Amino acid sequence: MILLDRDIILAPNAFKGSLNAFEFCKILSTELEECGLHTISLPMGDGGDGTAEIIAYYLKAAPIKISTRDALGRERLASYYLKGDTAIIELAEACGLKHLKREEYDILNTNTGGFGILINHAISQGAKKLILCVGGSASVDGGTGALREMGLTIVKEQEIYRNDVLDIKDINTRVLQQRFKDIHMTILCDVDNPLCGPEGAAAVFGPQKGASQEQVVMLEQQLCKWANLLKVHTGQELLQLKHGGAAGGITAAMFALLGARLVSGSEYCLSLSHFHDHLPHAGVVITGEGKIDVQSLYGKIPGTIASLCREQKIPVYAVVGLAEKQAIPFFDKVFTMTQYARTVHDSIANAPDYLKIIAQAIIDTLYSSAYSD
Repeated sequence: MILLDRDIILAPNAFKGSLNAFEFCKILSTELEECGLHTISLPMGDGGDGTAEIIAYYLKAAPIKISTRDALGRERLASYYLKGDTAIIELAEACGLKHLKREEYDILNTNTGGFGILINHAISQGAKKLILCVGGSASVDGGTGALREMGLTIVKEQEIYRNDVLDIKDINTRVLQQRFKDIHMTILCDVDNPLCGPEGAAAVFGPQKGASQEQVVMLEQQLCKWANLLKVHTGQELLQLKHGGAAGGITAAMFALLGARLVSGSEYCLSLSHFHDHLPHAGVVITGEGKIDVQSLYGKIPGTIASLCREQKIPVYAVVGLAEKQAIPFFDKVFTMTQYARTVHDSIANAPDYLKIIAQAIIDTLYSSAYSD
């Protein structure tokens, strides 16, 4: 039974290529409040695309726009956020997969150099604390592109690829570590995967970024070599580090070389938004993202929220574009846009319209539940 005199928490992730979390909250809160319901909007991110804007919203940080490079080295404008000595920087803003056309995916030549440019600029503006959001990258370079920009000297076997991890021979860490010795880094990760192995950066995420099976094998070998090289220079064991495979392995390298703290992006956002304080007073929680699947249940916003709601015995609804059958039982109710749209493309292109339709279905469900007893 839903208690309608209690708060309805709206805590969505972004819908990739469609609605962002702010738009979701605005549309749904407007529709629900017109029917006399009280909502609390808590837009969420998990470390992936759009998370920096969410963090900046809660910290009241201002955007800084500069010229950087995309994953293929082309110039592009990108923003990061600054509040006092804290900078919030998103890898995907500079060199994310979203900036490449499908035919441009090139795992041998994409790198994270543009992310390093953003970090350098933030440091030049006086930033001492970096909150780094690393999901949505277009590369599997072990972070070598960004770290080279930041001061790491990379000695290569030969100059063939823009992805330095593919022919790395040795490194000199002195300039990098001197430059960042007083900088505190927190990296928000959207996956738990390790650097290497069957669940690692190459095997799981390489194909999503255009890698062939042969290239996956090549990347796996080089990431293992990179991990061993980092161990020689830092003493850190990285092959099975939790979150070490996020963003093509940049997390493992920054952990080893710069002492970066690796955390769950979802849990960080939930804490920053004071979600845990609001939850006990909620009648229902509505979360969502573009697609929920089994992976959504492990570290992503919908799965994390569903677990917290089950612990507190609070109903949780999911609003999504698509839903895999295996994920549906983890929510009390799942509303899908494709249930109303003509095609998946239609649901993405006209997501605001379908969200309004779903809002009415949610209202009907809430009132039906409230008066069923």
